[in-house]
Amino acid sequence: MDDHEAEHPGGTSPTVVLHAGGHWHGAIRDGQVDFFAMLSERLTDAGITTRLVSLGSSSSDVLLQQGHVNIVVGNEPAAGRNRLHATPAYVWGFWYFDPEGVHWRSSIRRARFDPDSVDGAAAEYFFNGVAGYMLRENVSRIPQPALVEDWLEPADAVIFCQEIEALADAPHHLTTEEMIRTTAAAAKGLVYVKPHPGQSRAAERRIGEVAEACPNVRISDASVHDLNQAARVVVTQNSAAGFEALMQRKPVITCARSDFWHATLTPRSPRDLAEAVRHGPEVMARFAYEKYLWWFLEGHCLEPQREDFGDRLLARIAERVR
Repeated sequence: MDDHEAEHPGGTSPTVVLHAGGHWHGAIRDGQVDFFAMLSERLTDAGITTRLVSLGSSSSDVLLQQGHVNIVVGNEPAAGRNRLHATPAYVWGFWYFDPEGVHWRSSIRRARFDPDSVDGAAAEYFFNGVAGYMLRENVSRIPQPALVEDWLEPADAVIFCQEIEALADAPHHLTTEEMIRTTAAAAKGLVYVKPHPGQSRAAERRIGEVAEACPNVRISDASVHDLNQAARVVVTQNSAAGFEALMQRKPVITCARSDFWHATLTPRSPRDLAEAVRHGPEVMARFAYEKYLWWFLEGHCLEPQREDFGDRLLARIAERVR
Protein backbone atom coordinates (compact mmCIF):
# COMPACT_ATOMS: atom_id res chain seq x y z
CA MET A 1 0.00 0.00 0.00
CA ASP A 2 1.50 3.32 -1.06
CA ASP A 3 0.91 6.65 0.64
CA HIS A 4 -1.74 8.78 -1.06
CA GLU A 5 -2.56 12.43 -0.61
CA ALA A 6 -5.61 12.86 1.57
CA GLU A 7 -8.64 14.37 -0.07
CA HIS A 8 -10.07 17.47 1.53
CA PRO A 9 -12.78 16.53 4.06
CA GLY A 10 -15.31 18.46 2.04
CA GLY A 11 -14.68 16.46 -1.15
CA THR A 12 -17.12 14.20 -2.90
CA SER A 13 -15.82 11.03 -1.23
CA PRO A 14 -14.58 10.37 2.29
CA THR A 15 -10.92 10.01 3.09
CA VAL A 16 -9.58 7.14 5.17
CA VAL A 17 -6.24 7.70 6.90
CA LEU A 18 -4.29 4.77 8.32
CA HIS A 19 -2.11 5.70 11.31
CA ALA A 20 0.47 2.96 11.84
CA GLY A 21 3.63 2.96 13.91
CA GLY A 22 6.63 0.67 14.31
CA HIS A 23 6.73 -2.44 12.14
CA TRP A 24 3.09 -1.99 11.13
CA HIS A 25 3.84 1.02 8.91
CA GLY A 26 6.34 -0.79 6.70
CA ALA A 27 4.34 -4.01 6.59
CA ILE A 28 1.17 -2.18 5.53
CA ARG A 29 3.04 -0.03 2.99
CA ASP A 30 4.55 -3.16 1.41
CA GLY A 31 1.23 -5.02 1.26
CA GLN A 32 2.31 -7.71 3.73
CA VAL A 33 -0.81 -7.63 5.92
CA ASP A 34 -3.87 -9.22 4.31
CA PHE A 35 -6.32 -7.20 6.40
CA PHE A 36 -5.00 -3.88 5.11
CA ALA A 37 -4.30 -5.10 1.59
CA MET A 38 -7.95 -6.14 1.29
CA LEU A 39 -9.09 -2.94 3.00
CA SER A 40 -7.13 -0.85 0.50
CA GLU A 41 -8.58 -2.79 -2.42
CA ARG A 42 -12.16 -2.37 -1.22
CA LEU A 43 -11.68 1.33 -0.52
CA THR A 44 -10.22 1.89 -3.98
CA ASP A 45 -13.13 0.02 -5.59
CA ALA A 46 -15.52 2.21 -3.60
CA GLY A 47 -13.77 5.38 -4.78
CA ILE A 48 -12.48 6.24 -1.33
CA THR A 49 -9.17 8.07 -1.02
CA THR A 50 -6.64 6.58 1.39
CA ARG A 51 -3.44 7.72 3.03
CA LEU A 52 -0.92 5.90 5.22
CA VAL A 53 0.95 7.97 7.82
CA SER A 54 3.29 7.18 10.67
CA LEU A 55 1.46 7.11 14.01
CA GLY A 56 2.91 9.75 16.34
CA SER A 57 4.22 11.93 13.52
CA SER A 58 3.15 15.57 13.12
CA SER A 59 1.08 14.60 10.07
CA SER A 60 -0.69 11.91 12.08
CA ASP A 61 -1.40 14.28 14.96
CA VAL A 62 -2.92 16.87 12.61
CA LEU A 63 -5.00 14.38 10.63
CA LEU A 64 -6.43 12.82 13.80
CA GLN A 65 -8.00 16.19 14.60
CA GLN A 66 -9.62 16.59 11.17
CA GLY A 67 -12.80 15.16 9.71
CA HIS A 68 -11.26 12.16 7.99
CA VAL A 69 -12.06 8.60 8.92
CA ASN A 70 -8.95 7.67 10.92
CA ILE A 71 -7.91 4.05 11.44
CA VAL A 72 -5.43 3.71 14.30
CA VAL A 73 -3.36 0.53 14.06
CA GLY A 74 -2.28 -1.15 17.30
CA ASN A 75 -3.21 -0.86 20.95
CA GLU A 76 -3.05 2.92 21.09
CA PRO A 77 -5.73 4.88 22.97
CA ALA A 78 -7.15 7.46 20.59
CA ALA A 79 -10.88 7.99 21.07
CA GLY A 80 -12.86 10.08 18.64
CA ARG A 81 -16.09 10.18 16.65
CA ASN A 82 -14.35 9.53 13.33
CA ARG A 83 -11.89 6.84 14.49
CA LEU A 84 -11.59 3.09 14.24
CA HIS A 85 -8.97 0.87 15.84
CA ALA A 86 -7.49 -2.13 14.06
CA THR A 87 -5.22 -4.85 15.45
CA PRO A 88 -5.22 -8.66 15.53
CA ALA A 89 -7.65 -10.14 18.05
CA TYR A 90 -6.78 -12.89 20.54
CA VAL A 91 -7.01 -15.55 17.82
CA TRP A 92 -4.97 -15.24 14.62
CA GLY A 93 -7.11 -14.56 11.57
CA PHE A 94 -9.55 -12.30 13.43
CA TRP A 95 -9.21 -8.54 13.76
CA TYR A 96 -10.57 -5.79 15.91
CA PHE A 97 -12.11 -2.98 13.85
CA ASP A 98 -13.58 -1.06 16.73
CA PRO A 99 -14.70 2.55 17.29
CA GLU A 100 -13.43 2.74 20.87
CA GLY A 101 -10.20 0.73 21.03
CA VAL A 102 -8.86 -2.80 21.24
CA HIS A 103 -8.50 -5.36 24.03
CA TRP A 104 -9.76 -3.93 27.33
CA ARG A 105 -10.56 -0.62 25.63
CA SER A 106 -12.79 -2.11 22.93
CA SER A 107 -16.54 -1.57 22.73
CA ILE A 108 -17.03 -5.33 23.17
CA ARG A 109 -16.61 -4.79 26.92
CA ARG A 110 -19.98 -3.01 26.96
CA ALA A 111 -21.82 -5.49 24.75
CA ARG A 112 -24.30 -7.94 26.25
CA PHE A 113 -23.65 -11.64 25.72
CA ASP A 114 -26.94 -13.49 25.32
CA PRO A 115 -26.29 -17.20 24.71
CA ASP A 116 -29.93 -17.78 23.76
CA SER A 117 -29.47 -15.53 20.71
CA VAL A 118 -26.60 -17.62 19.30
CA ASP A 119 -27.22 -20.62 17.05
CA GLY A 120 -25.87 -23.56 19.03
CA ALA A 121 -25.03 -25.79 16.05
CA ALA A 122 -23.20 -23.00 14.21
CA ALA A 123 -21.32 -22.05 17.37
CA GLU A 124 -20.25 -25.63 18.06
CA TYR A 125 -19.01 -26.10 14.48
CA PHE A 126 -17.07 -22.83 14.71
CA PHE A 127 -15.67 -23.66 18.15
CA ASN A 128 -14.50 -27.13 17.10
CA GLY A 129 -12.80 -25.73 14.01
CA VAL A 130 -11.00 -22.81 15.65
CA ALA A 131 -10.16 -24.46 18.99
CA GLY A 132 -9.30 -27.79 17.38
CA TYR A 133 -6.81 -26.20 15.00
CA MET A 134 -5.15 -23.96 17.58
CA LEU A 135 -4.78 -26.70 20.18
CA ARG A 136 -3.72 -29.40 17.74
CA GLU A 137 -1.14 -27.19 15.99
CA ASN A 138 -0.02 -25.37 19.17
CA VAL A 139 -0.94 -22.00 17.65
CA SER A 140 -0.95 -18.95 19.90
CA ARG A 141 -0.57 -15.18 19.58
CA ILE A 142 3.07 -15.63 20.66
CA PRO A 143 5.08 -18.68 19.49
CA GLN A 144 5.09 -21.38 22.16
CA PRO A 145 7.44 -24.23 23.15
CA ALA A 146 6.53 -27.59 21.64
CA LEU A 147 3.69 -29.47 23.28
CA VAL A 148 4.81 -32.08 25.79
CA GLU A 149 4.48 -35.71 24.74
CA ASP A 150 2.79 -36.62 28.00
CA TRP A 151 0.42 -34.47 30.05
CA LEU A 152 1.92 -31.95 32.42
CA GLU A 153 1.48 -32.68 36.09
CA PRO A 154 -2.07 -31.56 37.02
CA ALA A 155 -2.27 -28.28 38.92
CA ASP A 156 -4.86 -26.39 40.89
CA ALA A 157 -4.13 -23.23 38.90
CA VAL A 158 -1.92 -21.59 36.33
CA ILE A 159 -1.08 -17.87 36.45
CA PHE A 160 -0.15 -16.00 33.26
CA CYS A 161 1.87 -12.88 34.01
CA GLN A 162 1.89 -9.61 32.11
CA GLU A 163 3.54 -6.22 32.42
CA ILE A 164 0.66 -3.75 32.38
CA GLU A 165 0.81 -2.28 35.87
CA ALA A 166 2.93 0.74 34.87
CA LEU A 167 0.62 1.84 32.05
CA ALA A 168 -0.88 5.30 32.37
CA ASP A 169 -4.37 3.82 32.26
CA ALA A 170 -3.39 0.55 33.93
CA PRO A 171 -6.44 -1.75 33.87
CA HIS A 172 -5.49 -4.17 36.65
CA HIS A 173 -7.45 -4.74 39.85
CA LEU A 174 -4.75 -6.95 41.40
CA THR A 175 -0.99 -6.90 40.92
CA THR A 176 1.04 -9.87 39.74
CA GLU A 177 2.39 -10.35 43.25
CA GLU A 178 -1.11 -10.33 44.71
CA MET A 179 -2.26 -12.89 42.15
CA ILE A 180 0.61 -15.26 42.93
CA ARG A 181 0.46 -15.01 46.72
CA THR A 182 -3.34 -15.20 46.89
CA THR A 183 -3.69 -18.05 44.41
CA ALA A 184 -0.93 -20.03 46.10
CA ALA A 185 -2.63 -19.63 49.49
CA ALA A 186 -6.10 -20.53 48.18
CA ALA A 187 -5.00 -23.50 46.07
CA LYS A 188 -4.92 -27.01 47.49
CA GLY A 189 -2.09 -28.14 45.27
CA LEU A 190 0.39 -27.11 42.58
CA VAL A 191 0.27 -23.66 40.96
CA TYR A 192 2.12 -22.96 37.71
CA VAL A 193 3.34 -19.43 36.95
CA LYS A 194 4.34 -18.48 33.41
CA PRO A 195 6.15 -15.12 32.99
CA HIS A 196 5.37 -13.20 29.82
CA PRO A 197 7.96 -13.68 27.03
CA GLY A 198 8.43 -9.90 26.98
CA GLN A 199 8.81 -9.60 30.76
CA SER A 200 11.51 -7.19 31.91
CA ARG A 201 14.40 -8.68 33.85
CA ALA A 202 13.38 -6.77 36.95
CA ALA A 203 9.80 -8.07 36.76
CA GLU A 204 10.92 -11.62 36.05
CA ARG A 205 13.31 -11.49 38.99
CA ARG A 206 10.53 -10.27 41.28
CA ILE A 207 8.19 -13.00 40.05
CA GLY A 208 10.88 -15.54 40.88
CA GLU A 209 11.30 -14.13 44.38
CA VAL A 210 7.56 -14.24 45.08
CA ALA A 211 7.25 -17.75 43.65
CA GLU A 212 10.17 -18.97 45.75
CA ALA A 213 8.34 -17.83 48.89
CA CYS A 214 5.33 -20.00 47.99
CA PRO A 215 6.16 -23.72 48.33
CA ASN A 216 3.43 -24.90 45.92
CA VAL A 217 4.35 -22.50 43.09
CA ARG A 218 6.39 -23.66 40.09
CA ILE A 219 7.70 -21.37 37.35
CA SER A 220 7.08 -22.89 33.90
CA ASP A 221 7.81 -21.94 30.30
CA ALA A 222 5.60 -24.68 28.84
CA SER A 223 3.12 -23.94 26.06
CA VAL A 224 0.08 -22.00 27.20
CA HIS A 225 -2.07 -24.82 25.82
CA ASP A 226 -0.30 -27.44 27.95
CA LEU A 227 -0.58 -25.25 31.03
CA ASN A 228 -4.25 -24.52 30.42
CA GLN A 229 -4.95 -28.21 29.96
CA ALA A 230 -3.20 -29.12 33.22
CA ALA A 231 -4.84 -26.43 35.36
CA ARG A 232 -8.12 -26.57 37.25
CA VAL A 233 -8.48 -22.77 36.95
CA VAL A 234 -6.63 -20.12 34.92
CA VAL A 235 -5.63 -16.81 36.52
CA THR A 236 -4.42 -13.72 34.69
CA GLN A 237 -5.00 -10.00 34.50
CA ASN A 238 -6.30 -9.83 30.91
CA SER A 239 -3.80 -11.89 28.91
CA ALA A 240 -4.63 -13.49 25.57
CA ALA A 241 -3.59 -16.76 27.25
CA GLY A 242 -6.74 -16.42 29.35
CA PHE A 243 -8.88 -16.04 26.24
CA GLU A 244 -7.18 -19.10 24.75
CA ALA A 245 -8.09 -21.07 27.90
CA LEU A 246 -11.75 -20.61 26.96
CA MET A 247 -11.05 -22.95 24.03
CA GLN A 248 -10.46 -25.70 26.60
CA ARG A 249 -13.60 -24.69 28.52
CA LYS A 250 -11.49 -23.74 31.53
CA PRO A 251 -12.73 -21.43 34.30
CA VAL A 252 -10.81 -18.20 33.74
CA ILE A 253 -10.22 -15.55 36.40
CA THR A 254 -9.33 -12.09 35.07
CA CYS A 255 -7.86 -9.71 37.65
CA ALA A 256 -8.12 -6.65 35.40
CA ARG A 257 -10.52 -4.94 33.04
CA SER A 258 -10.97 -6.99 29.89
CA ASP A 259 -13.34 -7.20 26.94
CA PHE A 260 -13.91 -10.92 27.46
CA TRP A 261 -15.04 -10.53 31.07
CA HIS A 262 -18.44 -12.00 30.13
CA ALA A 263 -16.78 -15.43 30.09
CA THR A 264 -14.67 -15.02 33.24
CA LEU A 265 -14.78 -14.32 36.95
CA THR A 266 -13.41 -10.84 37.73
CA PRO A 267 -12.23 -10.41 41.33
CA ARG A 268 -11.32 -6.93 42.52
CA SER A 269 -9.70 -7.92 45.80
CA PRO A 270 -7.47 -10.73 47.09
CA ARG A 271 -10.42 -12.11 49.02
CA ASP A 272 -12.54 -12.29 45.87
CA LEU A 273 -9.67 -13.97 44.03
CA ALA A 274 -9.32 -16.63 46.72
CA GLU A 275 -13.04 -17.40 46.43
CA ALA A 276 -12.78 -17.60 42.64
CA VAL A 277 -9.85 -20.02 42.85
CA ARG A 278 -11.74 -22.25 45.26
CA HIS A 279 -15.14 -22.21 43.53
CA GLY A 280 -14.45 -21.21 39.91
CA PRO A 281 -15.16 -24.60 38.31
CA GLU A 282 -18.56 -24.98 39.93
CA VAL A 283 -19.56 -21.36 39.22
CA MET A 284 -18.63 -21.64 35.53
CA ALA A 285 -19.77 -25.24 35.04
CA ARG A 286 -22.74 -24.33 32.82
CA PHE A 287 -21.15 -21.51 30.84
CA ALA A 288 -21.72 -21.65 27.05
CA TYR A 289 -18.08 -21.50 25.90
CA GLU A 290 -18.87 -22.52 22.31
CA LYS A 291 -21.44 -19.77 21.91
CA TYR A 292 -19.19 -17.19 23.53
CA LEU A 293 -16.26 -17.85 21.20
CA TRP A 294 -18.56 -17.46 18.21
CA TRP A 295 -20.18 -14.33 19.67
CA PHE A 296 -16.86 -12.64 20.36
CA LEU A 297 -14.89 -13.55 17.24
CA GLU A 298 -17.54 -13.89 14.54
CA GLY A 299 -19.98 -11.39 15.96
CA HIS A 300 -17.63 -8.56 16.90
CA CYS A 301 -14.34 -9.07 15.08
CA LEU A 302 -13.62 -9.20 11.33
CA GLU A 303 -12.12 -12.14 9.46
CA PRO A 304 -10.46 -11.26 6.12
CA GLN A 305 -11.11 -14.77 4.80
CA ARG A 306 -14.89 -14.46 5.10
CA GLU A 307 -16.85 -13.67 1.96
CA ASP A 308 -18.63 -10.75 3.62
CA PHE A 309 -15.43 -9.21 5.02
CA GLY A 310 -15.43 -6.27 2.62
CA ASP A 311 -19.07 -5.47 3.18
CA ARG A 312 -18.73 -5.56 6.96
CA LEU A 313 -15.58 -3.47 6.80
CA LEU A 314 -17.18 -0.77 4.61
CA ALA A 315 -20.27 -0.74 6.83
CA ARG A 316 -18.16 0.08 9.88
CA ILE A 317 -16.32 2.80 8.00
CA ALA A 318 -19.62 4.26 6.79
CA GLU A 319 -20.75 4.58 10.40
CA ARG A 320 -17.80 6.91 11.09
CA VAL A 321 -18.42 9.23 8.11
CA ARG A 322 -19.83 12.55 9.21
